[in-house]
Order: sequence, then structure tokens, then C-alpha cells
Amino acid sequence: MRFSLPTKPFLQLLIELGTVWFFLFFFRLLFLIQNHVFFPDFGFYEYIVGSWFDLITITLFFFPYMLVRIIPLPFLVNKYRKIVDSIFYIPTVLIVFFFNAWDIAYFSFTRKRISFDYFKFIISENEASVLAGDFFAEFWWLILVFILTLYFIFFVFFKLKRNYVDYKDWRPWLKFVGSIAVFVVVGRGGFQLKPVGIIEATNYCSLQNAPAVLNSAFTILKTLTNEGVERKTYFNKRELNSIFNPVQHTDPRNLLSNKTNVVFILFESYGSMYVGPENKESYTPYLDTVLSNSMYFEHGVANSRTSMDGLPAAVASIPTWMNESFILSSYSMNQYQSLPSVLKSHGYSTAFFHSSTNGSMRFDAFSAAAGFDHYYGRSEYPYANHYDGNWGIPDHYFLPWSIDEINKLKKPFFSMIFTISSHHPYKIPNKYKALVKKGPDPICEAINYADYAFHEFWEKAKKQDWFDHTLFVFCADHVGPTSRSDRASIEWSFKIPIAYYHSSGKLPEIRSEETSQQIDIMPTVLDLLNINTSYFAMGTSYFSKYKLPKVVYNQENFIVLNPNKKSLIWNDRMQREWSDSETETIRKLKAIYQHYTHALIDNKMLP
Repeated sequence: MRFSLPTKPFLQLLIELGTVWFFLFFFRLLFLIQNHVFFPDFGFYEYIVGSWFDLITITLFFFPYMLVRIIPLPFLVNKYRKIVDSIFYIPTVLIVFFFNAWDIAYFSFTRKRISFDYFKFIISENEASVLAGDFFAEFWWLILVFILTLYFIFFVFFKLKRNYVDYKDWRPWLKFVGSIAVFVVVGRGGFQLKPVGIIEATNYCSLQNAPAVLNSAFTILKTLTNEGVERKTYFNKRELNSIFNPVQHTDPRNLLSNKTNVVFILFESYGSMYVGPENKESYTPYLDTVLSNSMYFEHGVANSRTSMDGLPAAVASIPTWMNESFILSSYSMNQYQSLPSVLKSHGYSTAFFHSSTNGSMRFDAFSAAAGFDHYYGRSEYPYANHYDGNWGIPDHYFLPWSIDEINKLKKPFFSMIFTISSHHPYKIPNKYKALVKKGPDPICEAINYADYAFHEFWEKAKKQDWFDHTLFVFCADHVGPTSRSDRASIEWSFKIPIAYYHSSGKLPEIRSEETSQQIDIMPTVLDLLNINTSYFAMGTSYFSKYKLPKVVYNQENFIVLNPNKKSLIWNDRMQREWSDSETETIRKLKAIYQHYTHALIDNKMLP
């Protein structure tokens, strides 16, 4: 029986890319066999999701090849067709399968898929060539599999006969345009708000299984333009840990009863210039009343410039000390802890509320990776007509509704609510336009409206049976914009309110000069809840004996903020004389940053 391959270009393209898809399926199987100890519950559903990510990878990598393969132009329909096709097809196949073959062996060392920053690290290592030789000697069988895979793929490729495409006929052109549309949609991962990225894997599987759902070519491509972090080594391990160790243990305070619930409200753009009982120009009178009776840090520090940076800092003690958001980086697939994941292991149910369109800023994916049981976004909100047409469901609707959903949670619970209405374009619902207080910037009235919404939330919350058994945490994600020159300094650019409230009044009173930062929230909450556990955090509890500098990152510079002193700006390329106190601060800063870079690159963010 004689086997004949199709001669139509579009069918041939499907065969070529289908062959690639099949072998990516096979490589994932090898990956799972080689690394099975890391994926004990990886099942058929995860395999299907992984195949979908493979398909996305194929459309992204082979898009240029698709264009030259089926475009009906006269200079590509003759003897040069095979040459042109080979130039685009062969290197792409080599790249895609090399990355995936490499990670079959390398994954066990880092427990994450390789990203572009990994290659920069390898190039900088003097021993790289020696290590590579040992690596290949140990995994010789993988080289053999790689070669055989290429043989079969290229065998099919060269067996397909290139035929003439009538460029004068309209039908090939229609198929060509249709193919572009299909590749664009699949390459984005669908019709959602933003193209699928690395962190979206956690929408479909656990954080533990995410590396096996992804493939290495995809993670390389998605991190190609991201700089990541550079590994810093200032101290040996012993000296490093004597200065600071991110693996910490809680210090239960026994101020509150065990199994106290938590409601954490992250306010959009609530810089201290707009907020606070000490602020004569505050636009949040209702929140200020609560802050006055709270464990309130007037000089709170945002370790973030954006919402995507603020959320990991506040809920997982992970700052963004690099030139890309943690959520968008390859490190988002690291194994790490957060408040919901730690509390869930102690019997808490967890939920995240954000009324924007699902997929916005990838918070749904991050919340899944961070360990939240439930996500409530615009799609889950039952009244679609409340959508503001721009950003999401206005706060005065969404915040009181979130209480209804919190009431359905099993106690004890940890619920996090991220507000949206003080985000640009600052749309004020009609019934509040005559009520809001205006200010020098458009955000002022938006914050004042959001405070009305908070008042409705708070009054409703006080009527719930869980209110007196709940710790409330208040924090801003970052500082909003301002046109005021007296509020444009570095200090004001990162100054936010941070507060802890409990109706018992048992929380300590904070002195006006004391500071806290977003990455200190997770350790502090764990101490207040009397949780007895070890954890990994880049910040420290308010109750900790370790007093670390409050640090923000801006344009590759570290800025140490202190309300009583001039801010210290440092990077490791600076050449200048430092005072004794500055030298000690920089010593601590170096230790923190060394831990940070090593933890991200080596995927060591667990206790």
C-alpha cells in the first residue's frame, strides 16, 4: 500500500504544525516522567491545558513561517519555495524543541520553567562550559531523543512537495487572511482582555502544576524583553543570614482570639496626601474615623508604583525590586507563600474581590497562584447594568455586595477587597456628583466618592455577626497622581496609610514617628492572628526585633525612607563616602537585596 501526502499548501501547513504539536505533547510526557516527584496530581485535564499552551506557542513561533508558507505571491511559487520555507521552518523547530528538551533535565534544579534571564546568568558564569559538558554527559539520552525528534519532523517537512499557488485566484488570498486571523486569536490565547501570559497557567491549574502546563519555549518568549534581576552576592551565607534571613517564624501576640477572621481592603491610589486623620486636606472622612481608632501608621511606605506591584507586596511580602512587575515576570511561577496560602493551611477559607473586568491586570491569575479559594470579579457580580462602562462595577455597589459573599464563606475566613473607583478615569456615579468634595486633582473627588462607598460597606459590616471577631487591614496599593509640587517629592510618592483595626481596641497605639511598609503586612497579620508557623517574607512584622530599612525601588535605585531623616538613595554602582549610620543601613539593604535576587532566580521562596 502506497502512502501519499497532501499536495494542497494549507493542508501541508496543518501537517507540519501538527507534527510539531504532537512532539511537544511527547516532550511534556518526558518532562513529567523525568520530574514526576514534583507533579503527583497532574492529570488528564492539566495535560489538555498544556496542549492548549503548546498550540499558543506554535502560533507565536511559527507565525512568520505561516506567512511565507501560504502567501500566494509569484516569487514564492517556484523553485525557491522550498528554500524560503526551510529558512523559516528549520531554525524555529530547533529553537522550540531545544528549550523544551533542556528543561526536561534542568527543571529539577530550579523547579520552574527557564526564562530569558537564565541565559544571561549562564553566559556570565566562567564555569558554564564545564558544567554544560557534565550536564550533557548525564543526560546523553535526552540528546538522542532530541536528534530523533528533529529527524522525524524534518522527514515530514521534506517529504511534502511544494506546489504552485495561483496568486491570481481570490480563494488562496481568502484562506491566507483567514489563517492570519486564526493565528492572531490563538496566539493571544483567545478573545480575553489581554494576551495569555505565564501567570495565566494558574487560572487552570494549581501553582505546583503550572510549570508542567507551560512549555519552555513559551516562557522564554514571554520573558524575552524582560530584564528580570541580576544575581547579587555581597556576603557569604553565614554573614548574610546574620544580618537578615527571610525565613522567619511568627511571634504570636495573643492580643486577639484564635481563628480571628481577616478582611483586607486594598484601596486604589490612596496616597497619604489625600487620606488620614492627621491630614487637614483629607478626602476620606469616614475612613479617617476608623483609622483614628486603629493601629495606624501615618508614615506607611508603598513598595510599589503600580497596582500590579502593590498586590504581591501587600499580600505575599514580595516587592518588585526590578524593572518589571512580579506578576508579569517569569518569577510569577515560582513557588511562594502568601497570607491566603498560609492561612488556608490553618483552616481559613479565602476569597479575593476585585470588581474590574476579569483578567484585568491578571489579578485573577495571581489570586489563584497566591492560594485564594474564590475570585469575585465583574463576571461574578450579578447586576451587569451596574457596569460603569470604563473600569468595572463602582465601589458603592460592589463593596456592600462583597459582604453578602463573605457571609457565605466558612469561618474563619480571609477576604481581600481591592477597590477600583479611585482609578482613572475617575468616573463618579450620578447620584454622588453633587455630594463629592472636589480638589486640585480629578482623583480627589474620586477618592471622596470611594470614601462614601467605604462608609456604606462599613455600616453594613458592623451589623454582621463576624464583625467583632474580625481583624481589618487597610492599605493603599500605591500613590495616585498629583499636580501639586509640594506633594511630588520621593517621600510623598511612596507615602500611604497602613492600618490594622479590631473592635476590641486591644491593638497597640503607634507612635507618630514609626513606619511600616507593604511587605511588613503579611508578617504582622500572622503575629496578630497567633499563627505558629515558619514563613518566607522580604518584610518583617511590626513586633519583630529586626528593624529593617523601609525600601522602595525606582529606576534601578533603592530609596530608604525615614520620616525623621533625609531619604537615602543607593545603588551598587555608587562611588561616594557614607557616614557610619548610612553604611549600616546599606549593609542591611545589601543583605535584603541579595536574598531577594537569589530567591527569585533560584525559586527559593519557601521556608
